[in-house]
Order: sequence, then C-alpha cells, then structure tokens
Amino acid sequence: MADIWEQDELGYQSIGEAFTNLVKTVDDAKVLSIEAGFGRGKTFFRKAWAEHLRENGEIVVEIDVQLSDHTGDPVVTLLGALVATLPEKQKELSTQVYESAKKIASLGAKTLTKIALRSAAEDIIDTATDAAKDHIEDFEHLKGFLDEVGDGMSKAAGQAIAAQMSAEKARTQELPEQLETLLTALTSEAGTERIIIIIDELDRCHPDYAIAVLESMKLVFNMTGFVFFLMINADYLEKLAQHRFGTSPNDEKYLDKFVDIRLKLDPRKEDFKNAIKKFASELPLAIPFGEAEEFSVEYAAELAATIACDYNISPRKTKRILLKVELALRCYADRPLDACLLVFLAFQNEIGNEISQDLLPRTYLTPEQGIRVMNKRKDEDSRLSERNIRGELEVLAREKVPDLLNLPTDRYILPDDKDYYPWAKVFKFLAPHYIPSHQDVLNAVAQLSAD
Repeated sequence: MADIWEQDELGYQSIGEAFTNLVKTVDDAKVLSIEAGFGRGKTFFRKAWAEHLRENGEIVVEIDVQLSDHTGDPVVTLLGALVATLPEKQKELSTQVYESAKKIASLGAKTLTKIALRSAAEDIIDTATDAAKDHIEDFEHLKGFLDEVGDGMSKAAGQAIAAQMSAEKARTQELPEQLETLLTALTSEAGTERIIIIIDELDRCHPDYAIAVLESMKLVFNMTGFVFFLMINADYLEKLAQHRFGTSPNDEKYLDKFVDIRLKLDPRKEDFKNAIKKFASELPLAIPFGEAEEFSVEYAAELAATIACDYNISPRKTKRILLKVELALRCYADRPLDACLLVFLAFQNEIGNEISQDLLPRTYLTPEQGIRVMNKRKDEDSRLSERNIRGELEVLAREKVPDLLNLPTDRYILPDDKDYYPWAKVFKFLAPHYIPSHQDVLNAVAQLSAD
C-alpha cells in the first residue's frame, strides 16, 4: 500500500484513508464531491485513492470526462466505463445496455420538441399516458393516440414525441433492469454490493457537457449500488451554472441539487510547505550572491514555501513560478545571483500582489531607496558632522540590509579601487543594480519560456 502513495507530497494518504472509511459506510445511492481548486493535486489523488480503494475490496471505475467531451453523450460515456469493467464472460450484456443508452440520449431533444409544437400542445409529453407508451414502437398506433390529444398534430411532431417516449421508457423501465444486471455482474464475485465511480476533469469540459454529465448522473444512475465521487473545482462549476441558469433563489447552490455530501481535498499547511521546500531545494544555484547562509538555496526554498502558503498559491502554480527561477539560474549560471531575490520577484511578478517586504527584508534596497538615502545625506550635511552622518548611515544599513554588507567586492560594481565605507557600497553602488539586474534576468528568461 505504501507504493500507491509513494509520490504523495501533500499528505493526501491520510485523507484517502479517511475517505475509504467513509465509503464503507455507504449502502445506498450517493453522490459525493471531493473539492479543490485547480492545480491542487486532484488527479494525483484520484489515481492513488482509486488503487487504495481496490486494495480494500472496492470496485472502482475511473472516468476522465474531459476525454469524452467531444462525444456529446454523457450517458454513453458513463455506461461505457461500466461496461469496460465487465468480466469477459459478461460482455454480451453491453449490447443491451448501449441500445437503451442510445434511446436515453434523445432526452436532450425534449426542448426542441416543445419548440416545434404549438403552445396548446406543449405539455403533451408530460401528460402522455401509459397507453401511449405502450405504442411507442408502432408509430401508426401512437399517431392515432396523439391525434386525439394533440388535435391534428403534425407527423414530424408526433415522431419527435414518439422518440421522447421511447427514451422515457428506456430510462424508467429498460435501463434500470439492465443496470441492476450490470451491478450484479460486477459485484457478485467481489464481496461488495456497490460500485465506486470517480469522475475527474469535469471542470475542464465544455460547460454544457459538464452540466449534462451531472444531470445524466442523477437522471439515469440514481439507484442503490452506484456511489459517485466528483473530483471538482466547485467554485468554477457554480460560476458555469450561474452563467447558464442565472442566480438561484435564496442563494441555493447548483451542486446541491446533485451532491449529497461535499468533501474537500485540502493538504495540511505543514505538508504543503514541506512539499514546496523539497521541490525548491533542488534549484541549481551555481554562484551565490553572498557567502552567508541567507543566500543559500535552502533559504530560497524556505522563502518559496512561506510565500506559497501565506498567499494560498496552488502547488501547480508554485512549481510553474519556481521553474522560471530554475531557468534563470541555469541560463545565467556564469554570474552571481541571489536565489532568494529571484524567488521573491518571480512570485511577485506572477501573483500581482505586493508581497510583504518582511519576508525578504533586503528587498528594501531598491534604486529609489538608495537615491533617497544618499539625498538625505546631502540635505543633512550642513547640520550634522560628517562623522555623525556616516554613523547614522552605518546604523541604517545594519538595521535594514545587514545581509548586503560585506559581500564580495565585485557585487557592488565600484567605480575604482578606493576603500569605500560599507554603507556607501550598499546605498550608492549596490542599490542601483541589485534588484533591477535580477528582474532583468527573469524578464530575459520569460522571453524564452513558452507559457
């Protein structure tokens, strides 16, 4: 079992085990959602957890509905995934199931049918009696019945209604029987009476298809023995539904119509932080900007993990940001670079927030700050002695940017070989290029990246 979760960097194994315990208590039809934002490892969790469920004796069907988005027929997609799980000796059942599925697929024509009818006959489908359904395979008999109810309805409209009634009969009579047979065929030798169907990538499908999958799931499969898990970004699907149907009264959530239990996939902060640190600790820093520990890759990894956690950035997006830092370090391996500063700037460029300077205090040393400090020295020159001024600036440098004092001399880009005060090296000679040069590196690799 440990191998299943070998690549688990976010501590999802304990969540999967808890969900498995939950599944074992479900003995009726249920739809559950496992919700997380984009880039938070839903697909990894789905694959690992599905194997975990199988090792615990459950029958699991995994469906990546994005792969079937182009078919436009979610009923066939769901049934096809179930049929594919059948033992070889049971494959003859698939033909019967597919025939019923084709009829149900025509349910989507109901709206078009109503549009074709005149308003007086708009509810003909809903009021059709069992007698009419008995004639759905024989259009001439059905036509006579529809003539009585619909007052001379056109043959085309009658045919459309016949197709609709055929679909309704398949949904309410034929398919439930076949699904029961399918359920028995899949579970009879497995020691369980349920099938776990995990649907992934629903929030990456075309909006109409995503909604059709949800509605088909409830319309066709709402029977004991089928337990659905939806791996979704709930906020995204709610926005799709609002765009499609408008805002529901009383702030009712669209998903609540389909989902019985809502769960979330949310790693513990410490697990998330450790995963990012592990990834960032492999940044290929060739020449550190300084010799102190504060310029090490380990410090950069800690900074990356802290920013990602504090600003709630997904693992996928964090890795994408750090890949830009990695590219910068590789392309400019011949020059000294501050890996921490690259991490700070890369996150700031991506998320568009003003990241707190407290996370990397040396980002205080902007070109503007250097000019401001040097101008202040000039302004106070007439009132304070040179010694006092030097003392104040020395204290300011040690308070604000102690990491940037006593760097290797070439980092400051001095104009000559004079022995300058440490504060002068920082505020006069390092400030103009320290942050801009690192931003230039990131800008340059951004031109090379195929984002």
